[in-house]
Amino acid sequence: MDNSGDPSTRSWSTPVGAGIAGCVGGLILLGGAILVANDPAGSVLMGIAGVLLVGLGAYTLIVRPRLELSPGNPATLTVRSLTGRRSYTPDRVERIRLLSMRRVGRRVGQLEMDVLDDDAEPGGPDGGFSDDARLLVFSRWDLGTDLISVVDELRAAGFRVDDDR
Repeated sequence: MDNSGDPSTRSWSTPVGAGIAGCVGGLILLGGAILVANDPAGSVLMGIAGVLLVGLGAYTLIVRPRLELSPGNPATLTVRSLTGRRSYTPDRVERIRLLSMRRVGRRVGQLEMDVLDDDAEPGGPDGGFSDDARLLVFSRWDLGTDLISVVDELRAAGFRVDDDR
């Protein structure tokens, strides 16, 4: 899902409606927990579920966009989390990998990235991957779109992508 204002920049994140629905559903559960106060166990369980759902909804609304690709020479990949934004150029991304696995009778995908922070040395001792690489994992929920289209755009921007399609 492209949520950017600049047409040359692509960004992906969980749809706004999903975040709002999570917050509203969590508030409904919290209200229900108050209404069933005469059932302590049910009230506690509904309260915990409500707090978790509000937290998930708020997270999806705060951490936007989750992944952003800015064109240029070199292209820049920006990842946003609760701790802030981090940007990576193709030389600081060791590997991007699209995984497809079977779960509960259907195929689900994950986008894995091995990235190097500013103080990390590229390449391991045997010429492989660095021991200082951080693993970032994104699902369709995180990016709000089909992972194959994201992988294709990252590859077109100059990032090295491994996929098992």
